[in-house]
Amino acid sequence: MVARRWSRRVLVAMAAAVALLWPTAAAADYTFYRTAPHTGACWKYVSAYGGVYQVTSVLLNGTSATHTARVQVYRPGTGIIQDHTQTATASQWKVFPIAHVAAIPKDEFRYYLNGALVVKLPAAALPYYMNNCQTTESSSVKIRQAISYGMSKLDAHYTGCNAGSYRMGGVAAADMWFDGSRCGQSVYLLPKGHAGFDCSGLIYKMFQAAGVPFSYQSSAAMAALPAVSKSQIRVGDLLVNPGHHVAMYLGDGDGDGRASVLEATPARILREFWSGGKLHREAIGVVISDAGPYLSSSAYTARRVPGT
Repeated sequence: MVARRWSRRVLVAMAAAVALLWPTAAAADYTFYRTAPHTGACWKYVSAYGGVYQVTSVLLNGTSATHTARVQVYRPGTGIIQDHTQTATASQWKVFPIAHVAAIPKDEFRYYLNGALVVKLPAAALPYYMNNCQTTESSSVKIRQAISYGMSKLDAHYTGCNAGSYRMGGVAAADMWFDGSRCGQSVYLLPKGHAGFDCSGLIYKMFQAAGVPFSYQSSAAMAALPAVSKSQIRVGDLLVNPGHHVAMYLGDGDGDGRASVLEATPARILREFWSGGKLHREAIGVVISDAGPYLSSSAYTARRVPGT
């Protein structure tokens, strides 16, 4: 399929090109599946009912012809449960009604252009192939590449501080438990076949993936980066509490007045139990969160990575 074959770097470059043609497109960092015309989507995760992805789809017609796009949600055993069509004449931008793609029934998201299937993704695959609507597009190619890497790791497991290379995206060959009690954390499970991150491990890998010289592997080390005023913070800057946490600022992509961050934190606890006097947890870690608490806290300072 087209979306699976293309690299994240290509998708981000395409989104940047669209932003130049349609300034309003920069308000949300959509994943674009093809050009001429552009077909795109972004998603928002809702934890109710076992997990529902609210997908916003768009058709940006930069051609001289008229094009028709169709978005469907297919549910096994039921059939098509949502079906919307939009037609765009030359230079038109069309936005579809929100498609609700549920995880437990194993819904499937489908996007057709002029009758041809462009995208066919099950709910379980959405976090790995679509960007979140809350991300404001950066003017920096390096930042866009870093964010693309981070977005591709959404819903990855949280490992805690004591996971060595496994806190930087390492994939476990067997179920592994990492005791984070030395830094005030729980004992975290990284299941076999899964990649994991902690907060600084994610940030380190994001800049590494973007080709940015970045040797900082802890939040304490990242506090040495050049400081910027929070009033001047921009997409890609880091919010750092030395020795405790770090998150990347994403801006206010959906225009609701609340900025977001991309971070690795034990956001969704899948299971937990006590053993040997220590709390053991399995948690989803790479998530998009409200930036408000970090922006308002004096414990967090804004830092900018040189060269971005």
